[in-house]
Amino acid sequence: KMGGRLVAAEDITGAGQNAEGIDCEKMAAHVREKGGVAGYTDMKPMSHEEFMSTKADIFIPAAMENQIDEDTSKMLKVRLVAEGANGPTNPAGDRQLIKRGIHVIPDVLCNSGGVVVSYFEWLQNKRSEYWDLNEVDSKLLRKTTEAQTKVSEAAGKYKCDWRTASYVVALSRIQKVYEERGIFP
Repeated sequence: KMGGRLVAAEDITGAGQNAEGIDCEKMAAHVREKGGVAGYTDMKPMSHEEFMSTKADIFIPAAMENQIDEDTSKMLKVRLVAEGANGPTNPAGDRQLIKRGIHVIPDVLCNSGGVVVSYFEWLQNKRSEYWDLNEVDSKLLRKTTEAQTKVSEAAGKYKCDWRTASYVVALSRIQKVYEERGIFP
């Protein structure tokens, strides 16, 4: 709806591409019926190496850990990696992406929506409240935007990548709480 276009997809069953764009809803129906993207007729089959080398603006590893290692990071032809999985980039791959100037939105920031919404559920249960979808979406947008802003500011201040900046923000929050509670003098 905002102009993005999916040009390639891969799962355990195979990979494929369509430079004109893949209809996500039709592909999802195919995956439900057939168990994977392999055989989806609106995209041309491709190898894993071809998939990793697909020219695109954004690459979204959204399934497994350690998908981007030193070797696969060299294949990517993208400007941005948005980590939708937990730990999809290993340290060697991360160093390679930084070296190549490929920006990374780390999993701790990009993949945090589910954890945040789980926290919202916990709060609602604890308070015997019910929030409708609009309220949850609004609160989630506010939290994620706030986190993104803090990470962006830390990256600028410390002249570091966003993963390091995410850790700086997290550790700073822990430090503040420890100081306020007098845990460590």
